[in-house]
Amino acid sequence: MSAAVRNFYPIRKAFRLSPLVMALALISPFHANAAEQSEKIEQSEQIATQTHRFHRDHILGTSLDVVVQGASKQEAKRAVDAIEKEISQLDQVLSTWRDDSEITALNNNKQANVSAELFEVIAACETWRDKTCGAFDARLGQLITLWEQSQGVVKLDEATRTQVLNQLQADSVKLDAEQRSIAIDSAVKFAPDAYAKGYIIDRALVAARQAVPSIEGLLVDIGGDIRVWGNAPQKEGWKIGVQDAFVHNDNSAPQQVLNLNDQAIAFSGQGYRTLAGQSHLLDPKTGMPLQQVEQCVVVGTCAADADALATALAAMTPSEGLALIEALIGYEAKVTLIDGQVHQSSGWNSLIQMPQNAEMHTVAASQSSAKWPASYQAVIDLTIPKMNVEKYRAPYVSVWVTDANKQIVRTLAVWGKDEKWINSNYVWWRRYGRQMPNLDAVAKPSRQPGQYKLAWDGKDETGKAVAAGKYLIHIETSREHGEHSYQTFDLDVKAKGSNQTLPAQKEIGAVKLNFQKVN
Repeated sequence: MSAAVRNFYPIRKAFRLSPLVMALALISPFHANAAEQSEKIEQSEQIATQTHRFHRDHILGTSLDVVVQGASKQEAKRAVDAIEKEISQLDQVLSTWRDDSEITALNNNKQANVSAELFEVIAACETWRDKTCGAFDARLGQLITLWEQSQGVVKLDEATRTQVLNQLQADSVKLDAEQRSIAIDSAVKFAPDAYAKGYIIDRALVAARQAVPSIEGLLVDIGGDIRVWGNAPQKEGWKIGVQDAFVHNDNSAPQQVLNLNDQAIAFSGQGYRTLAGQSHLLDPKTGMPLQQVEQCVVVGTCAADADALATALAAMTPSEGLALIEALIGYEAKVTLIDGQVHQSSGWNSLIQMPQNAEMHTVAASQSSAKWPASYQAVIDLTIPKMNVEKYRAPYVSVWVTDANKQIVRTLAVWGKDEKWINSNYVWWRRYGRQMPNLDAVAKPSRQPGQYKLAWDGKDETGKAVAAGKYLIHIETSREHGEHSYQTFDLDVKAKGSNQTLPAQKEIGAVKLNFQKVN
């Protein structure tokens, strides 16, 4: 959902898990001995307490689906009751649709000592506003109202939009954590739904676990944004489907099925709702509906942050958005543009559930045990271009290899040693660089313009040969007084050569990857 949505609007379902079908045979004491009967009854009781599914309509303007794993039917109902109670209480606090909600009172009065829940949500929204350089902005309620009032007959004029946006200064919101007070300027009207909906999902899941501690697994789905925890009906994980970005039909088969464990998934995009006949996503910089993104999907450790990130990515360029995702531990994303282009984070493919058939299982098993093919290397050719600019400094360049789960395998190059600037390649730094105690042995002086070649021989940081399989090669560059770029290659290691090219960026020329056999 978007910060530009006025309330918890219905959002297209990503995937609905099929209802559990159970058939319990009646056991006659005249046709089975006592031991057999006892065993069958025990098995039946285990099945009966395994999985329970619930559906509720008219929850936050959409629907609620809950899956409870490893509990009796009575316990499962108690858990759902706790979920509904928590949702109702938070709706009273956070719903901008309700005239009697706490957030409506804050928007009207512009100052208040608020509940812990409202303060936590507003503070988090302000934090994400800073982290995303304004791409996520929960302050746009006034603009949303103006767009709704226009009814799509005419575009909201630029002068009005500019006037409202200019009033939203950095200090338009004042938070006092000690007093738990919030003060806002007259132009600010909070619409925090892109964070609040996920926040409610997270809180609802916790409420269920506290009400019924014996629960072994839980799924909470409000209008397509989902949080899962614990054991799933299928041992390997919770299966969550992602529909094609351009198919807005709840009954269509998912394009991909993700395998999630103790994670959340959130969706945003044009296909979910319109605002005055246009996209409900507003660009915080212009106040106009966003048009370039069809769908954003974010998987993360909590629903609230995944929700905020899905909205932010819609207002960012793909390179900016995915650079942000790569810098966060535990988050992956897939962005589909209106023209059909798809951009995804380096670990997205690791979430995809492989098709369940014998052939795929056989292939996966053989890949995991296959050795790195003899005499093969991954050779990376890159060019640092000459640039006629003032105050030119050679760029910092980081090149590294991870497995499909983003676990570091090998750092191939870190060019640039100045402690002041080494963290400017923030994807590499935040995930791996700052954890390296022997950084001085890794980092080398930055390189001047020219052509360079790097090779990976299939060994990890300890010099041990890795297995064949799927890897990612990351290339990140940044320059003082210049730009930042981040790109990745998908490398499928097997006894067969391959060639790939990444387009040139502002600070680096086209990058080529040749997986080849060397003499």
